Amino acid sequence: MQRINLWLNPKFDPTGFHVVKKGGDISKYMTGGTLANTRGEYIDLPFACEVGVEYVCTFRIVSNDTTNKSIGIFSGVTVEYPSAQTVGKYTIRFTPIANDTRLAVPSGMAISELSVEAADTYDAALGGGGFRASSRGTRCHAIKATRRAGDVR
Repeated sequence: MQRINLWLNPKFDPTGFHVVKKGGDISKYMTGGTLANTRGEYIDLPFACEVGVEYVCTFRIVSNDTTNKSIGIFSGVTVEYPSAQTVGKYTIRFTPIANDTRLAVPSGMAISELSVEAADTYDAALGGGGFRASSRGTRCHAIKATRRAGDVR
């Protein structure tokens, strides 16, 4: 499956997608690959998510000067928050219950590296594929080449 980021401007390029329902033109808050919310109120970043399907949102909090305000995914009357509100990389798993799914970024917070994708493609990309470098059938190349119990040749 192909990974598709549902946030249309993941690099926060001011000339890219930058008009949102709540907040209007947010291009002035985008610089150097980050969205720095200095509006005084939340900026909602909408996602075109299918109701009932699980998604994964990842982002990096670059700075946080908020007081008692949290970044979170809102859908209908539900909200999902990351494990913390401090500087760092976060992942939120969510299943929308309405067609109004959005990431609400509080005033005083800057984020980067925003990605929203279906959970199945996210999980496959992180856990799928690859190979094991050794197995029980691969002989150990120890300095002592003596045969041990259970050694396979």
